[in-house]
Amino acid sequence: MSKMSRQDRQAYEQALKRRKKQSSPGKRQRTAYSRTSKSSTAGRSRSRYTDYDGNEIDESYINNRRNSRYTGYDTYDRYSGYDDYDYDDYDDYDDDYDYEERPGRTRMPEDLGFGYRREKSSSKRRRPEDSYPVSGKRSRKQNGKLILLIQLIATALFLASAVYLGMIPWLYLGAVAIVLLILVLLVYRMQNGFRKKRFLGALLGLLISAVLLVAAFYMFEVRSALNDITDGNEAPELSEAAAGVNVSEDPFSVYISGIDVYGDITQQSRSDVNIIATVNPKTKQILLVTTPRDYYVPIPGVSEGYPDKLTHAGTYGIATSMATLEELYDVDIPFYVRVNFTSLIEMVDTLGGIDVESDIAFTTGEESGLVVEVKEGTNHFNGQEALAFCRERHALAEGDNQRGKNQQAVIEAMLKKAMSPSILIKGPRLIDQVSGNTETNMSTSQLQELVRVQLAGMNGWDVVSVAAEGTSSTEYCYSYSGGPLSVIVPDDSSVASIQEKINAVEAGETVSE
Repeated sequence: MSKMSRQDRQAYEQALKRRKKQSSPGKRQRTAYSRTSKSSTAGRSRSRYTDYDGNEIDESYINNRRNSRYTGYDTYDRYSGYDDYDYDDYDDYDDDYDYEERPGRTRMPEDLGFGYRREKSSSKRRRPEDSYPVSGKRSRKQNGKLILLIQLIATALFLASAVYLGMIPWLYLGAVAIVLLILVLLVYRMQNGFRKKRFLGALLGLLISAVLLVAAFYMFEVRSALNDITDGNEAPELSEAAAGVNVSEDPFSVYISGIDVYGDITQQSRSDVNIIATVNPKTKQILLVTTPRDYYVPIPGVSEGYPDKLTHAGTYGIATSMATLEELYDVDIPFYVRVNFTSLIEMVDTLGGIDVESDIAFTTGEESGLVVEVKEGTNHFNGQEALAFCRERHALAEGDNQRGKNQQAVIEAMLKKAMSPSILIKGPRLIDQVSGNTETNMSTSQLQELVRVQLAGMNGWDVVSVAAEGTSSTEYCYSYSGGPLSVIVPDDSSVASIQEKINAVEAGETVSE
C-alpha cells in the first residue's frame, strides 16, 4: 500500500480518464491537462499547461510524460508511464490513497484505433432459405408459378369442355369447380413449403393438369361423336316435329329400330327389332311396347291398304316403319333411334355386360351367331351373347312372339344399366363407341337435356314392358310375290290395351304390366 500526494493523485486519475477515452476509436484523444485558450494566453511568450488547480506545468515535462507512455504500436503497457514514481515519497498530505498495482497487458493495434473495426455479431438467426443463392430462390419461384399456371389453364379447359358437352348438371359442375379450385390452392401452398413438399406439389400439380387435359380432350371427342349420332339423315322430314318437343317436361315416344345387318348404320334393311318407348320425364316412367317383326299390318303409303310384315316396312325407310306403328297404336312418334348388330354388341360391352331376365330356358343355335345356354331367370350377357339371345326364334315354342319379349328384356336391361350412377363414367365412352353404328333424329341439345335430367335426378325410372300378341298364320304379303309367308295376325284386344297404356303414361298416370 502506498501513499500519494493530492496533486499526484489527481494527475493519476486524470491520466486514467484520458486513457479510457483514447481506447474508444473515432474519438478525439484528450490529455489529462488542458491547454489554455488563446484568449487566456494572449500576451504570453509561450503556451503553458496547467493542472486543475491552475498551476503551470512545464511543457517539456508533459511531452516527456506523453512519449514515455507508449512503447510501440504493437505493445503498450497501460501503467508503464508511472513505473518511475516512488509512491512512498509522496506523503505530504495526511489523507491516504490506496493503490493496487494492476498487471500490464499487451495492447493490440485495433485498441489504439488504427483503422481496425471490430466486427459486430448479429443476433438474428439465418433462415434455411437464406443460405441458398438468390438465383436459386428466384428459379424455384418461377417453376412454382409455371406449374400453377399450367394447372389453372387445364382447369379452365376442363370446365369449358364440360359446359360445351352440356350433359353434366349445373349443381355437379359447380361442385367439381370448387374441388378443382381447392386443389389449385393446395398445390400453391405446397409449392411454398419445404423442398419435399415443393416436389410433391409439383408432381401433384402436373398429374392433375394431365388428367384434366385428357378429360377435356375426351369431352370434345364425345361432343363430336354426339353430333354424328344426332344428324338425323335417315328421316329429315321428321326434324320439324321432333324439334318442338321439350324432352325434360313433355312426354314423348321413341321408335327403337334394330336392323339385321353389321357395319354401317345407313344401310337399308329389314327391321328385326320394333320397340316403342313412351317416356314421361315428370313421372319417371317408361313404357316399352314390343311389336313382333312378323305382325301382319298394312304399310301406309306403300301397300295401299294391303297387309304386309312389319319387318318389310324397314326396307322403305325408318319413316315408313314409324308411320306403320303410329297407325297401328294411334300414337305420335316424333323420335327414332336406329341401331344394328354392331352397335348392340358395342353398347352392351361398354356397359360392362347386362343382366337379362328370361322367362324360359333354352339354347340358342348357330344361326343366331353364338351358341348360348340361357337359363330361366337372371342371365349375365356380354355383347355377343345378348345379340344371340335377341335373334334366336327357332328354339322358342312361341317363335317370334317370344323373340320379341326377349328383345324387350335386353332393351330393359340396357336401360337399367344406363340409369345407374356408373353412367357418369361410362356414358361418354358409350356415345363414342356407338357413334358410327347408331342414329337418331333427336337433336344434340335434346339428348344433352335428357341425360342432364337423368343425372340430376338419379332416382331411377319405372320401366314397364308389354308386348303385342297375335295368332300365327301363313298369308300373302305385299312385298313378296313368291308365295305365302309366316305371319302373326294382330289380336285386336291386345292392340287396344297397349293404346290405353300409352295414353295413360302420356297423361302422367302410373301403369303396370
